[in-house]
Amino acid sequence: MDQVQNLGQDSSLNPAFNTFSDNITPHNKSPRLPFIILGILLIVAAVGTFGYFLVKNKLTTEDPLIKPVSYNDSFADLADIPSEVISPITGEIFRGIEAKDWWIRRPLAVMINNYVDARPQSGLTAADIVYEIVAEGGITRFLAFYLSSTPEKIGPVRSTREYYLVLVKELGDAMIMHIGWSPQALVAIETWPVRSLERGGATFWRENPRNVATEHTAYVNGVELYEKGMELGWEGKRALEMWQFKDEPKYQTLPDAKNITIDFWYEGDYSAIWKYDEATNTYMRYTGYNEAGDPIAHKDQETGDQVRVSNLLVQFVDEAPIAGDDKNRLTYELLGSGEGYAFIDGKVQDVTWLKAERDVRTRFYDINGNELEFTRGKFWVSVVPSRNKDQVIFN
Repeated sequence: MDQVQNLGQDSSLNPAFNTFSDNITPHNKSPRLPFIILGILLIVAAVGTFGYFLVKNKLTTEDPLIKPVSYNDSFADLADIPSEVISPITGEIFRGIEAKDWWIRRPLAVMINNYVDARPQSGLTAADIVYEIVAEGGITRFLAFYLSSTPEKIGPVRSTREYYLVLVKELGDAMIMHIGWSPQALVAIETWPVRSLERGGATFWRENPRNVATEHTAYVNGVELYEKGMELGWEGKRALEMWQFKDEPKYQTLPDAKNITIDFWYEGDYSAIWKYDEATNTYMRYTGYNEAGDPIAHKDQETGDQVRVSNLLVQFVDEAPIAGDDKNRLTYELLGSGEGYAFIDGKVQDVTWLKAERDVRTRFYDINGNELEFTRGKFWVSVVPSRNKDQVIFN
């Protein structure tokens, strides 16, 4: 606001002010002096008002990156928090007091590196839902969403692509932290718009105990990212379309799937291996293989816990190179419909997915056209090229 006020009142910024003041001296005893002074004050006030609205309009219409305009934003008073709150992502039920810090805010998304040198990552076990998609060369990258839990260390953080931002808009117009972007992603950030924390000035730090390349060393504090989002005016939330959840086992008659292997492009360091743990009704993640050919448990750097989820989805999507892109970047068609698999309660079923518009939630349906009902808990979605359906193996 200081800059806005100075635009109208600082003579160095207002040539009109100098023009009028040069014609007035303290020795001028003209009877018209009061009227001249009054005229000057009116002009200064008018210029100041014009300057204020000019700058205000510029900030709101020409610079959506600082404070993007979303729609259907809703705000609530913490005094109105219900006794039970259902996470719109995981379907888990929390006591009101447990949800007091997050129930009225939008999700936080972070782009997380999955290069071999970036492992083990920090903060993956706390994510409510993670999307895994190839970034380039068969190397996958994670888009992790946080709402019900926010770690103080997340990373390593990498750049984003346009198709990841489609998911950001879908998940309640979330705010996203990334470090860098593809040309297509930058256009999306500026025009959709996307609530980019990096573009809004969020900070990160580097640490390199493994002595790896710099691009694998950036970390962020999730709590501070939320605080930055509030500084940018991103309080409140947009309604997040919730998937359906069940409280009892439902798919007992479906085929068993206790061991799942997903080779996005090829078998190797970026193969995702999942093993069903009946005791916890969760799928435990392994990534790549050691020298003996055994899957490597995917553990969190901070907690030492293995990544595990209640629901594992495989979504087959058409993949294509971006014509003329100098880095051979890819695009994934997340709009429309396609096939996939759902692994729930140790069972597998063929599914179809449907996403009609960019900002609506992707829905998953069984072979009879009924929307899936998931187990309450965390999710992992593996987006696999449609051409590689035979590279998803389970038994």
